[in-house]
Amino acid sequence: MKRYLQTLLLALAMLATATAAQAQDSQDPEPPFIPQDPYRFIEGRMWIGASVPDAHSNFWDDNFQNYEASRSQLTGFAFGFDSIRHFDRHNALLLSAGFSFSSANEPARYVLDENGNPLEHHLDLDTFSLTAGYLFYPAGTEHRLIPYLGAGAGFYMGDLRTYRSSFTTDDCDEDGNCTTEYIGKQESFFLTVGGFAVAGLEVPVSPHIALLLDGRYTLAHAHLGSDFADNQDLDLSGGQYVAGVAIHF
Repeated sequence: MKRYLQTLLLALAMLATATAAQAQDSQDPEPPFIPQDPYRFIEGRMWIGASVPDAHSNFWDDNFQNYEASRSQLTGFAFGFDSIRHFDRHNALLLSAGFSFSSANEPARYVLDENGNPLEHHLDLDTFSLTAGYLFYPAGTEHRLIPYLGAGAGFYMGDLRTYRSSFTTDDCDEDGNCTTEYIGKQESFFLTVGGFAVAGLEVPVSPHIALLLDGRYTLAHAHLGSDFADNQDLDLSGGQYVAGVAIHF
């Protein structure tokens, strides 16, 4: 999945360059599609999509070694909001708040319950980000296709929970349904800083509304609490693919 994100970012960057070159070479500039002052306006955006964690650190390596889970199973749900302050046709400030949720439920490789069955391993990772960045619009903001590139940094915080479950035969009903017992719970709250790069494309559909496609790659690591012993390095890096709507004020 990381390869796909890199391909998306490269494609969007190439589209941005090509669109800018076309705009510069045109003898008759394309009339503005958004009938407003292109130099200063505010844009609000809402988006939804998928998060694809890299999961490269000692915490993840230990989980993949001891439980039947893989990195692809960590692909989760993401949504968020952006506020963009445009200073001119090409430059803007991005403020963003995002949420992502990943989980995995897989049997343990080596640990068995009292009935000889593998313990079920559960992992939940919830992350909230609050970031700021710079956006560059190589072709400007007045065209029918508006590519952009950007980068920034911010805070990443969240909660990681892991536990195991097994069926106990001491408490079963007449239909054979047994109580699930949860053991070995571990939990840690984290707060760290990180950076990101973003590439995207807006397609205006009315004077004040545009659709958007966006790809972002985040680079961040967090330190877990004492519950996780020697596996306290949590890799939060990874990609994000989203689609959404933008409102221009």
